[in-house]
Amino acid sequence: MAIKSLITRFGKGAATKQVYIYEMWARWAARGIQFILALVVIGLYGNRVDRDRRDGNAQASAWVYALVVAGMTCITCLAYAIPNPFKGMQPHRLFAWDLILFVLWIALFGTFAAIFLKRHDGDEYEGTSVRLMKCAVWVDLVNALLWFGTGAYGGFRTLLGRKVNGKIDQYSDRAESAVNAKIDSGINNFSMKINPKHKETV
Repeated sequence: MAIKSLITRFGKGAATKQVYIYEMWARWAARGIQFILALVVIGLYGNRVDRDRRDGNAQASAWVYALVVAGMTCITCLAYAIPNPFKGMQPHRLFAWDLILFVLWIALFGTFAAIFLKRHDGDEYEGTSVRLMKCAVWVDLVNALLWFGTGAYGGFRTLLGRKVNGKIDQYSDRAESAVNAKIDSGINNFSMKINPKHKETV
């Protein structure tokens, strides 16, 4: 029946599309968190860089490095947020770039952890609050872990993409079978209501 075929295709498509929609929303959520935390880092480290600029002091290389890494992160997140930014290439296939950013963030964490974690909260380091910079250090670590997570998922999705898509197809087939069963049951019930003697005449 044409109606049954249409309903079946709609049900199968809706079930399969739902899987990809969940994946898309999870990816956007991760990128959003990465973007927000990068902005936080820019605020935490940018204050020192701006003060040195206003006072005419030489820029501290570690703080400038922090701003460069955070800036690269923001640009990356914005690029990933654009629909189809890489001419049909799925973003998870660029997992190597995520892992590069992970290395940059973990290097940033190590640099500032060595400077501040051994100091007391009430101290200052070159006019910078140790307590504030300790918070920044842990934000650096969270950023590193997030980029490692998205990079590892991208690598998994790329290297095992066919198997993952196969699992999604299996889910789609099960959904199609369930839809067909419900349609058949609904049609039979409808037929019995229209022709109660149908069962006797068969």
